[in-house]
This record gives sequence, structure tokens and C-alpha cells, in this order.
Amino acid sequence: MTVVRLLGPPHLPGAAPVPGRGRKPWALVALLLCSTGPVPRSRVIDLLFPDAADPQAALRWTLSQARRTVGDAVTVGGDPLTWELADGVHVDVLDVLAGRAPVGWPVSEAALPLLEGAEPDVAEFSAWLHGRRLDLAAAGARLQRAQRTRTCSPAGRGAVRDLVRVGEQVMDAGAPRDGAAILAGAVRRARVLGDDAVLAEALAHYGHGIVHAVASTDPGAAAALREADRLATRHGLADVAVLARRELGFVATATGDQAGALAQFARAAAAAEGRPEQEAGVACGRGFALVDTLASGGAVRELDRAVALAEVADRPRAAAAALAMRGRARLQRDEDELAEQDVRRARALVGELGWTALRPWVEFLHGEVLLRAGRPAEAEVVFADARTLAEVLDDACWIALNARGVASARARRGDPAGAAAALRTVCETLVADADICCWIELHVRDTLCAVTASFDGPAALAESRLLAERADRTGLGEFAVRAARHRARLGDPDASGEQRARAGRYDNPALLRT
Repeated sequence: MTVVRLLGPPHLPGAAPVPGRGRKPWALVALLLCSTGPVPRSRVIDLLFPDAADPQAALRWTLSQARRTVGDAVTVGGDPLTWELADGVHVDVLDVLAGRAPVGWPVSEAALPLLEGAEPDVAEFSAWLHGRRLDLAAAGARLQRAQRTRTCSPAGRGAVRDLVRVGEQVMDAGAPRDGAAILAGAVRRARVLGDDAVLAEALAHYGHGIVHAVASTDPGAAAALREADRLATRHGLADVAVLARRELGFVATATGDQAGALAQFARAAAAAEGRPEQEAGVACGRGFALVDTLASGGAVRELDRAVALAEVADRPRAAAAALAMRGRARLQRDEDELAEQDVRRARALVGELGWTALRPWVEFLHGEVLLRAGRPAEAEVVFADARTLAEVLDDACWIALNARGVASARARRGDPAGAAAALRTVCETLVADADICCWIELHVRDTLCAVTASFDGPAALAESRLLAERADRTGLGEFAVRAARHRARLGDPDASGEQRARAGRYDNPALLRT
């Protein structure tokens, strides 16, 4: 058994030291293993080599040193960068993030600082490291308390599955953190039970609940989903594999890794083949991943399939989710009447199901439909009510979206300066809160550009350049087209041509409108 230690001074116990290594190889290993999915090389460069004369060469050298550092224990490579553990390898931070008993290292060290004494002197990485240390310290303290005081009562397979069902019901009813605690308890009891099939189910449902209702980029949830996928693959649990891969695709989409998302959805589709109830969820996820990329028309077609499959399988929850996402895709394409039909149907289903956790999302879409119909006063009331519910649910994504809606309605009602100030506050929060989905941040920034343009052209130009930069970095290229359109409207002589050139690559006629 090999244990990679990243908490405290990083090392491999029993491994011979390799001379000539600096701190950045360990920093790179920690960055990859503590992230929720594949890490774009551009992101690594931003964090570790912002001032390098040749950042690509610096990254290549550091990768080679990282491979020497961990030997055969961890395989690292690709673009975006991914990692894979060899058989029999354990990593302390992965145990902590997954909330499982330490393997080959003492639980007393679960709250040690990540990379203690081995921090590279780079401000950008230091900011990332500070946030990760806080997350890991809290998770490590929870693990220590659990190991000291918890002796799970014996539970059979049926009891664990009942806990999973109850936890999901509590989440859907609008108590996400209470539901998450119940699901975490299901995972703990499944580990005690020693049944890999039940553990895989509990892990997959725990990860699903966390990323949708608590934190879409939570590293512990991503670790749980990856473990569920490994167990499900090993034991031939197709439905569990679909759920885990589908949710890993959702996490990748939320973080702007569209290629990684589509790869996960392809794996999920392979496991779901022939079962409409599973295929519906995969199609909905793939549609979500495509909305703001080169194929929003493809997103609508994928979501058409998701709606049809959900109806064939008699899965009203899946139908509601797919209808809401198709409504969003159609709004992006300026297909307002069709969007209104989808949103109306989604709202009806969510009401019938009592699906409180999804209400802020479908109400946001309802507000957007009202805004497009020239009814800003009504829209503002809808957005404000939905924002209040999102705050009660403590869902940062829905809070940001509905705050954006309130500001947009306020601008339509004659207060663009106040609306812009509110949107800047949301953007500042987004920058500080890494858990906001990338597309939501760009949606807010797009609105900020439009609102600011009405009274402060230079500020709007600056915002549009930032929007384009963020869109290109995350792969959500439709927003880069919108940024060029903002600049064209503000008189930039080169922007119209850029808008046409960029829009020509996309399956969305709305992007060609001036």
C-alpha cells in the first residue's frame, strides 16, 4: 500500500527523496487532487506561473518533476490535466474530502494544513491554497469528531436505502443542509455495512444532492461521485454508474470544462442505453452542457429528446428539469414564445411535485419571459420573490440569477445606475465565491454590460472586454459573441466584424442580430 501525504509537509512515506525538486511540483499535485475535475493547463499557468517568461515550458518542467515526485502512485497528464491513482494507492486529502476513515495515515493529522511548509511564493496560488486549507480543515475536523464519537448503529441494506430516500426528500422540500446530513449518514452506515453496491448508491445520491442543492463544485461531493463511479463500474451497477457520471458531467459544466462534461455524458449514455428513464437524465445533462457553446441548436434538440424520453418513462421530475432547461436554451436563441410554453409547463410540474428546491430556477425563467414580454414591474416581483426563496434555501446560484433579474427589471423601469451598482455587487460576490456556475457569472456580466452601456460607455467597454475574456477562458463562447455585440453598439469599429465572424461558427441566429 502506498500513501500520498499532502496534509502537513507533503511526502510519500518510505519513498527515497528525489533531488532538485522545488515546491511547485507538490503544489501542482495538490491542485489536481483537490479539484473537482480536470484542470485546464491555462488554469495551472494562471495559478503557478503568472509571471513566467515561457509559462508553457515552466509547466512542462513542473509536470515532469511532479511525475518524478509521485512515481507510479499517481498518473498525471492530458489537456485539461487529469490524474489517476494506481491500485493500492491512498491520498490523505481524498480520504478527508470523502469523509472516510483514513487508510495508512493517522486521523489525528486530518486537520493539518495542506502543503505545510511547502507553499510556493506565488500570490495567485496562495489565494487558492488559503481557500482549500479552510475547506480541508473543516472537513478534517468533522472526520476527527466522527472517528472519536461516532459508532454507527448497525444498518441493513434496506435501512441505508431508506436514509437515501429520506435525505433526497428533505432536500427537495427545501432543507438542503439537513438533507445532506442525512445522506452523509447513509454513506457512513454503508461503509460500516461493507456492501459495495449499497455504498455506491449512497455515494452517488450524496454527490447528486450536494452538487445540485448545496455547492456545485464541492470537492467532497465530486470525490464521492468518482468513488461511486469506480464501485459501480467494478460491480456492474449500471444505474448507479449513470447517476455518478451524469453528475460529474454537471460539475464539469458548472466549472466551464465543456469537453470534460461531454466526455462524462458520453460515458453515462453508454451505461444508460436502452432504459428511457436513465437516458432522459443523460440527455438533459448533455443539453445543459451545450446551451452556451457552439451548439445551442443542438442543445434544444438534445432537450427535445430528454422531454420525450421523460414522458415515455413517466418521470415528471425529469420532464420538469428538461422543460426548464429547454426554456433557457430557447431564451438564449430569442425563441420567446416557445420558451414561454416550456416554462409554463415546467412551473406546473414543479408545483404539482412540491419541488421547492427547483422553484427559484423556474421562477427566474418565468421572470425572464415576463421581462421579454415588456412587463418589467411584474417580472421584478417574480424575481424578488424567487430571490427570497433562494436565500432561504442558501443556493448561491439561484440567488445570483434572481438578483440579476431584479436589477435587469429595475433598469427597464428607469434606474440603470442603481441596477448596474447591484450587478457589480453580484459580480464581486461571484469572483469571491468559486461555487457559482460559470454560465451564471457570465449571464450576470452580460446584463451588466447592457445596463451600463446606457449611461457609461467607457465602463461598458471595459466590462465587455472582461466578459469576452471570461467567456473564452471557460469555453462558453456565445457570451464572447455577445461581448462583441456590446462593443459594436458602443461604437467600436472592429467589433461588428468580430461579432459576425464569431457568430458564424454558432448554431444560434440570435447572435447575428445587431
